[in-house]
Amino acid sequence: MLNFLLAFDNLTPMNWDVLKPALNFLWQGLLAIFVVIGLIIISVKLTALAIEKTTAWKKQREEEKEAQNTDETTNS
Repeated sequence: MLNFLLAFDNLTPMNWDVLKPALNFLWQGLLAIFVVIGLIIISVKLTALAIEKTTAWKKQREEEKEAQNTDETTNS
């Protein structure tokens, strides 16, 4: 392990040749993280919207059934 670390003698913090690929890799990784977080947020919002709409449709359908039942009982 120590031989592996000693092989990088030119790794200094201000060496632009080393820093440039690291920064390039860093911004690409951060962008990927933000894209994934954005996709997760969008999918959660769409799921919540779908649940809200199905709940409203279910409530409306139950109210229509209840109205039909009351009409049938008043007509008979």
